Amino acid sequence: MIDIQNLSLEELDALCRPIALTTTRALLRGLPPEDAEECANDVMLRILSHREDYNPARGSLETYVRVVARSAALSRRRQMPPPSLPLLEELYITQGPEEYIGDIVEKVIASLNQRERSLFTLRFLYGMDSGETARRLRMSRGAVDVAVLRLRGKLRRLLAAEGIQTESGKGGTRHGKT
Repeated sequence: MIDIQNLSLEELDALCRPIALTTTRALLRGLPPEDAEECANDVMLRILSHREDYNPARGSLETYVRVVARSAALSRRRQMPPPSLPLLEELYITQGPEEYIGDIVEKVIASLNQRERSLFTLRFLYGMDSGETARRLRMSRGAVDVAVLRLRGKLRRLLAAEGIQTESGKGGTRHGKT
Protein backbone atom coordinates (compact mmCIF):
# COMPACT_ATOMS: atom_id res chain seq x y z
CA MET A 1 0.00 0.00 0.00
CA ILE A 2 1.39 3.38 -1.03
CA ASP A 3 0.96 6.40 1.22
CA ILE A 4 0.79 9.26 -1.28
CA GLN A 5 0.72 11.85 1.52
CA ASN A 6 4.43 11.22 2.20
CA LEU A 7 5.59 11.11 -1.43
CA SER A 8 7.33 14.09 -3.01
CA LEU A 9 5.70 15.76 -6.01
CA GLU A 10 8.29 14.18 -8.31
CA GLU A 11 7.73 10.67 -6.90
CA LEU A 12 3.95 10.96 -7.16
CA ASP A 13 4.22 12.35 -10.68
CA ALA A 14 6.53 9.50 -11.74
CA LEU A 15 4.06 6.94 -10.38
CA CYS A 16 0.84 8.43 -11.71
CA ARG A 17 1.59 10.32 -14.94
CA PRO A 18 2.23 7.23 -17.13
CA ILE A 19 -1.08 5.72 -16.00
CA ALA A 20 -2.97 8.97 -16.56
CA LEU A 21 -1.41 9.46 -20.00
CA THR A 22 -2.13 5.89 -21.12
CA THR A 23 -5.76 6.19 -20.03
CA THR A 24 -6.37 9.61 -21.61
CA ARG A 25 -4.70 8.56 -24.88
CA ALA A 26 -6.95 5.53 -25.13
CA LEU A 27 -10.13 7.51 -24.46
CA LEU A 28 -9.20 10.50 -26.62
CA ARG A 29 -8.06 8.36 -29.55
CA GLY A 30 -8.58 10.17 -32.82
CA LEU A 31 -7.85 13.59 -31.32
CA PRO A 32 -4.50 15.35 -31.46
CA PRO A 33 -1.98 13.86 -28.97
CA GLU A 34 -1.73 17.26 -27.29
CA ASP A 35 -5.33 16.88 -26.10
CA ALA A 36 -4.52 13.64 -24.28
CA GLU A 37 -1.38 15.18 -22.78
CA GLU A 38 -3.27 18.26 -21.62
CA CYS A 39 -5.96 16.07 -20.11
CA ALA A 40 -3.30 13.97 -18.33
CA ASN A 41 -1.81 17.21 -16.97
CA ASP A 42 -5.24 18.17 -15.60
CA VAL A 43 -5.49 14.75 -13.97
CA MET A 44 -2.07 15.14 -12.38
CA LEU A 45 -2.95 18.60 -11.08
CA ARG A 46 -6.08 17.17 -9.48
CA ILE A 47 -4.20 14.26 -7.91
CA LEU A 48 -1.33 16.41 -6.66
CA SER A 49 -3.57 19.13 -5.23
CA HIS A 50 -6.17 16.79 -3.71
CA ARG A 51 -4.09 13.97 -2.26
CA GLU A 52 -6.59 13.57 0.56
CA ASP A 53 -9.22 12.28 -1.92
CA TYR A 54 -7.30 9.04 -2.42
CA ASN A 55 -8.49 6.31 -0.06
CA PRO A 56 -6.30 3.16 -0.22
CA ALA A 57 -9.10 1.11 1.37
CA ARG A 58 -11.23 1.66 -1.78
CA GLY A 59 -8.63 0.47 -4.29
CA SER A 60 -5.09 0.74 -5.56
CA LEU A 61 -3.41 3.98 -6.57
CA GLU A 62 -3.43 2.77 -10.19
CA THR A 63 -7.20 2.25 -10.08
CA TYR A 64 -7.71 5.67 -8.53
CA VAL A 65 -5.61 7.37 -11.23
CA ARG A 66 -7.43 5.48 -13.99
CA VAL A 67 -10.84 6.49 -12.60
CA VAL A 68 -9.84 10.17 -12.35
CA ALA A 69 -8.28 10.08 -15.85
CA ARG A 70 -11.30 8.34 -17.35
CA SER A 71 -13.64 10.91 -15.85
CA ALA A 72 -11.51 13.81 -17.12
CA ALA A 73 -11.15 12.36 -20.63
CA LEU A 74 -14.85 11.60 -21.04
CA SER A 75 -15.75 15.04 -19.74
CA ARG A 76 -13.37 16.61 -22.27
CA ARG A 77 -14.83 14.53 -25.11
CA ARG A 78 -18.40 15.55 -24.18
CA GLN A 79 -17.45 19.24 -24.14
CA MET A 80 -15.94 19.15 -27.62
CA PRO A 81 -18.05 20.50 -30.46
CA PRO A 82 -18.81 18.10 -33.30
CA PRO A 83 -16.25 18.26 -36.07
CA SER A 84 -16.94 20.89 -38.70
CA LEU A 85 -17.37 19.83 -42.27
CA PRO A 86 -16.10 22.59 -44.52
CA LEU A 87 -17.09 22.41 -48.16
CA LEU A 88 -14.15 23.42 -50.29
CA GLU A 89 -16.09 23.80 -53.48
CA GLU A 90 -19.56 23.43 -54.91
CA LEU A 91 -20.37 20.03 -56.37
CA TYR A 92 -22.12 19.74 -59.69
CA ILE A 93 -23.20 16.72 -61.66
CA THR A 94 -20.93 16.28 -64.65
CA GLN A 95 -21.84 15.16 -68.15
CA GLY A 96 -25.17 16.96 -68.12
CA PRO A 97 -26.89 20.20 -67.23
CA GLU A 98 -25.26 22.16 -64.45
CA GLU A 99 -27.68 20.96 -61.81
CA TYR A 100 -26.59 21.59 -58.27
CA ILE A 101 -26.01 18.20 -56.63
CA GLY A 102 -26.63 19.68 -53.18
CA ASP A 103 -30.33 20.12 -54.01
CA ILE A 104 -30.62 16.48 -55.02
CA VAL A 105 -28.73 15.20 -51.97
CA GLU A 106 -30.82 17.45 -49.71
CA LYS A 107 -34.02 16.04 -51.23
CA VAL A 108 -32.77 12.46 -50.79
CA ILE A 109 -31.75 13.04 -47.15
CA ALA A 110 -35.10 14.73 -46.42
CA SER A 111 -36.84 11.54 -47.57
CA LEU A 112 -35.04 9.50 -44.88
CA ASN A 113 -36.66 8.91 -41.50
CA GLN A 114 -35.13 10.47 -38.36
CA ARG A 115 -33.13 7.37 -37.41
CA GLU A 116 -31.70 7.06 -40.94
CA ARG A 117 -30.77 10.77 -40.99
CA SER A 118 -29.00 10.41 -37.64
CA LEU A 119 -27.15 7.35 -38.89
CA PHE A 120 -26.24 9.11 -42.15
CA THR A 121 -24.95 12.17 -40.30
CA LEU A 122 -22.84 10.27 -37.79
CA ARG A 123 -21.36 7.70 -40.18
CA PHE A 124 -20.99 9.57 -43.46
CA LEU A 125 -20.69 13.24 -42.50
CA TYR A 126 -18.83 12.96 -39.18
CA GLY A 127 -17.01 9.75 -40.13
CA MET A 128 -17.66 8.01 -36.81
CA ASP A 129 -16.89 4.31 -36.56
CA SER A 130 -19.52 1.67 -35.74
CA GLY A 131 -18.71 1.68 -32.03
CA GLU A 132 -19.08 5.43 -31.54
CA THR A 133 -22.18 5.55 -33.74
CA ALA A 134 -23.71 2.68 -31.74
CA ARG A 135 -23.00 4.45 -28.47
CA ARG A 136 -24.56 7.72 -29.62
CA LEU A 137 -27.64 6.08 -31.13
CA ARG A 138 -27.97 3.56 -28.27
CA MET A 139 -27.78 0.61 -30.61
CA SER A 140 -25.57 -2.44 -30.72
CA ARG A 141 -22.56 -2.31 -33.01
CA GLY A 142 -24.00 -5.13 -35.13
CA ALA A 143 -27.31 -3.29 -35.48
CA VAL A 144 -25.43 -0.19 -36.68
CA ASP A 145 -23.51 -2.23 -39.28
CA VAL A 146 -26.73 -3.78 -40.62
CA ALA A 147 -28.52 -0.40 -40.62
CA VAL A 148 -25.61 1.20 -42.53
CA LEU A 149 -25.68 -1.58 -45.10
CA ARG A 150 -29.43 -1.11 -45.61
CA LEU A 151 -29.05 2.69 -45.66
CA ARG A 152 -26.42 2.48 -48.41
CA GLY A 153 -28.80 0.40 -50.53
CA LYS A 154 -31.64 2.83 -49.91
CA LEU A 155 -29.42 5.81 -50.79
CA ARG A 156 -28.34 4.12 -54.03
CA ARG A 157 -32.00 3.56 -54.99
CA LEU A 158 -33.02 7.12 -54.07
CA LEU A 159 -30.08 8.64 -55.96
CA ALA A 160 -30.81 6.44 -58.97
CA ALA A 161 -34.40 7.73 -58.94
CA GLU A 162 -32.93 11.25 -59.16
CA GLY A 163 -30.73 10.29 -62.12
CA ILE A 164 -27.47 9.75 -60.28
CA GLN A 165 -25.85 6.38 -60.93
CA THR A 166 -23.50 5.06 -58.28
CA GLU A 167 -20.94 2.37 -58.77
CA SER A 168 -19.50 1.10 -55.54
CA GLY A 169 -16.22 -0.66 -55.32
CA LYS A 170 -13.22 -0.88 -53.06
CA GLY A 171 -12.01 2.52 -54.21
CA GLY A 172 -15.18 4.38 -53.28
CA THR A 173 -18.21 5.68 -55.13
CA ARG A 174 -18.35 7.46 -58.49
CA HIS A 175 -21.21 9.74 -59.39
CA GLY A 176 -22.33 10.70 -62.83
CA LYS A 177 -25.51 11.85 -64.59
CA THR A 178 -27.17 9.15 -66.69
